[in-house]
Amino acid sequence: MEILAAVGMLMALTALFGVVNERYLRLQSSIGLMLLALIMTAAVATLKSFDLGEGFALIEALVEELNLSEVLLNGVLCFMLFAGSTGVKVSLLRANGWPILSLAIGSTIVACVVTGALLTTVLGWFGVVLPLTYAFVFGALISPTDPIAALAILKSAGLPERLEAIVNGESLFNDGVGVVLFTLALAHAGESGESAPALVLFFREVLGGLGLGLAVGSSTHWLLKRTRSFVNQLLITLATVALGYATALAIDVSGPIAMVVAGLVVGNITAPRLTNAVLAPLESFWGGIDGMLNAMLFVMIGLSVVLVHDLSWAPLMVVVPAAVAVSLVARAISVYLPIAALNEAGLFKADALGLTKLLTWGGLRGGLALALALSLPESEAKPLIVNMTFAVVAFSVLVQGSTVAKLFSSTYLKGLLRSS
Repeated sequence: MEILAAVGMLMALTALFGVVNERYLRLQSSIGLMLLALIMTAAVATLKSFDLGEGFALIEALVEELNLSEVLLNGVLCFMLFAGSTGVKVSLLRANGWPILSLAIGSTIVACVVTGALLTTVLGWFGVVLPLTYAFVFGALISPTDPIAALAILKSAGLPERLEAIVNGESLFNDGVGVVLFTLALAHAGESGESAPALVLFFREVLGGLGLGLAVGSSTHWLLKRTRSFVNQLLITLATVALGYATALAIDVSGPIAMVVAGLVVGNITAPRLTNAVLAPLESFWGGIDGMLNAMLFVMIGLSVVLVHDLSWAPLMVVVPAAVAVSLVARAISVYLPIAALNEAGLFKADALGLTKLLTWGGLRGGLALALALSLPESEAKPLIVNMTFAVVAFSVLVQGSTVAKLFSSTYLKGLLRSS
């Protein structure tokens, strides 16, 4: 299948599923789109098993041509992070800096370690062997949260501004931290060419990403201030993301962190200095890009079930619930520890247990986790990791995403943060 046909088919399916969800299911967009894609894939696969349909081969060709791992990691992710970060106010991030940094960095690291250690132990009880090094690889890729669906639901339920800033800030920065941890874990497992010490690699990726983001954002600011042409603005911002992310890949620094920083510079320094007539169409364009990519991403996740490596039902019945349970437990521990520590130090005042419940159940996993899993080099552990990743992503989006608004009322949300 040609790439143009594959992209066209993905857009058509996303549009069709979007209309069906809007008119009939009326679920939050990300949940409805992924559910419909899963249902279609399962239905076509069932027909194929009875020799009644040839559509499954078409879906396989579509997913193979699109290559979720390559498209997301080196394409969609950078545009989504830039678009998302331009709408975040640095003043809110600064006011909630301690919880955001603690969750984005501390919680992601703790979740990675706890997930790896706990998963190896739990699977071992059932005779499923997963080396500790690969368990840490799974921990690294599954730890970053993707609250696209949960944030939209909670905002409609009355999510306070401060809490929205914390959830948004964590999700923007923990993608970059998670990718760095994944690189480190993969190098430790012997599946990467990296030979630098872990601490050096970590700081190179993080600090390099911050520096590149500032440089790219400053260049974009300088150019945008010197044009009033909408076409020029589009070219400048699109080039910012594409060339900035490509540069990050070329010099081995964190592309996600660079795009977040560049977006924050443009959204907080450049945007206030542009007139509304100039800014409005640009914001509309990037808002549409963000929404379209999010929609297409969740359809791709639903269709990518065809890429999940086959395992016999015996290990699947063990590894799927184990992976989901371990991920939730690790998320709860990784959230509670920094929040409780900040409370104890007087740097942040919150209902530690209540906020942990919200951030645990509302901490959805998305396309980044699945893309990282699919990007793994071929090994005996890869089929197990891919199956566990898909299970956790599907459970978090379909189950957690569809119930989070029902479990956390507006009154509950407003009582989580306490005034200083």
